[in-house]
Amino acid sequence: IKADLGLHEQIAESIGKKMPKNSRILDFGAGEGALSERLFDMGYKITAADKDAENFKSKNCNFSSINFDRPEEVDAFTMRHANQFDVVLGVEVIEHVQDQWKYVRQLMAMVKPGGIILITTPNTSSWLSRIIFLVTGRFHQFADSDLNYGHINPISPWEIELIMKEAGAQNIEICGAGTLPAIYITRSPRLILLNLFALLLRPFSSGFLDGWRVMVIVQKPE
Repeated sequence: IKADLGLHEQIAESIGKKMPKNSRILDFGAGEGALSERLFDMGYKITAADKDAENFKSKNCNFSSINFDRPEEVDAFTMRHANQFDVVLGVEVIEHVQDQWKYVRQLMAMVKPGGIILITTPNTSSWLSRIIFLVTGRFHQFADSDLNYGHINPISPWEIELIMKEAGAQNIEICGAGTLPAIYITRSPRLILLNLFALLLRPFSSGFLDGWRVMVIVQKPE
């Protein structure tokens, strides 16, 4: 499982509460398939899509190879699968794409009316990201080293909500996801002091302070 502690469990729990077994789920950007396999074990019908078929380890899910760096491939996949899925997942993908507005519209196009979309992305508003930005001017997980694995486009919770509304989504739910400890264990004296500073500011702060990730769940209108 290449995900933050508790993230896949939280996603699975949310889907389990909202969708009946045998629902069709698209894991759009499935990686090695750990989340796809988990949802398959829960009784869902899974289609997974990602760039590297050899890297996908689940043997129980349908897999489609798609290069997200080629817009024509993504457009063609979206058109072929319009209104086909009860759930469309975009887990740790939206921070990798250049046009986040188009990406959300593509997810909306592939989910059935009444179905749900679930997106997760690094939480740029977490208490840890805030203190890192205070010191470095860069959000957590968007430093130069993070460009190596494709984190090119940070997005805030309020912007995700705006994009979802413009795409026509309804029943928008946003929460922190993935376990982020109240104190970030570090050997850096400066970061320890910043941890303590963040705790002092916490009663006066608002927004999604907790969670390595933000999770967004929306519904496509009937």
